[in-house]
Amino acid sequence: MKYSKALVNPSAFRMEVPLIQLGKLEPVEVRKAWPSEPADFTPWLALDENLSLLGEAVGMELELIEIESSVGSFRLDILAKRAGTEERVVIENQFGWTDHSHFGQLLTYASGVGNDGTGARTIIWIAETFTEPHRAALDWLNKCTEPGISFFGVQIELWKIGESPFAPRFNLVSKPNLWQKELTQATNNPSATGLLYQEFWTEFVRYCTQRDTVMRFPSPPAQTWFPTPIGRSGYGVNLTISKMLKKLECQLWIDGRRVKTTFPQLLAKEKEIHKVLGSDVMFDQMPDRKNCCKIFETRDGDLSNRDEWPELFAWLKERGDAYVSYFTPLVKTLTFDKDL
Repeated sequence: MKYSKALVNPSAFRMEVPLIQLGKLEPVEVRKAWPSEPADFTPWLALDENLSLLGEAVGMELELIEIESSVGSFRLDILAKRAGTEERVVIENQFGWTDHSHFGQLLTYASGVGNDGTGARTIIWIAETFTEPHRAALDWLNKCTEPGISFFGVQIELWKIGESPFAPRFNLVSKPNLWQKELTQATNNPSATGLLYQEFWTEFVRYCTQRDTVMRFPSPPAQTWFPTPIGRSGYGVNLTISKMLKKLECQLWIDGRRVKTTFPQLLAKEKEIHKVLGSDVMFDQMPDRKNCCKIFETRDGDLSNRDEWPELFAWLKERGDAYVSYFTPLVKTLTFDKDL
């Protein structure tokens, strides 16, 4: 079939569209915002909202323990933990290019922290620029270390548009290879129950990523609970499944010294929470645990019955998305005594 020139002429289809004025992203030298890495950048990063930005980049919610933490005769920039756990997280900052000195310090710090003498489980190295040998070294450590130990290389950048305020961005240059970790764990012959949990959560993540979800996931664990961050330290939505109890649970978990002041604020919104999330939601101040409480709901579910998994995935996703959507903005409005 032949077409006339009028039909194939692009100008015949032109429409008058108003031009949109767009800004241009421009890189900014990090020292313009933080002249000193130890005196300016580290205290900035230790703030809740900024530690949350880093947590989003590495896929876990972080909670500050201490700045300039003593490790033998050395000082670690930031010692943190994964929210809702006692797992230590080592964070070492560096301006400029990565070097052997900081790499050695990172490994020293990782082995020297932790209440049980096992060291940190998550190690984060932040720098302006990673050399290829150091990036490759982190990749090699992620490949060779035991399951559950993760090394992250994170590049810090600053950007602006015109005269706008500077905007930080964390870019991952090295992270754990989940498939390789799973292979290593299988080779090391962990417990059958642990492998079953990990398989369940791996399939659950796959289920969610094939559908729209607001949840963000860390590496699927070989354990009963699976955390997802909601943007504020000390708060997170946990999904759990118990093989023994044959129960599923979706919960807002609150952990840390602010529990006593923030839980009553949430309890005051009980009617609203029930209206939005449903009447099955329960409140547990957990008086037997000093710094923990939760808002949660449960349902029956048999982890051992694989035919039941799609139904369990659907419930966990639906409730998890609902909890994350509702509680993410709400917890940011909670107030507390900064001296606590």
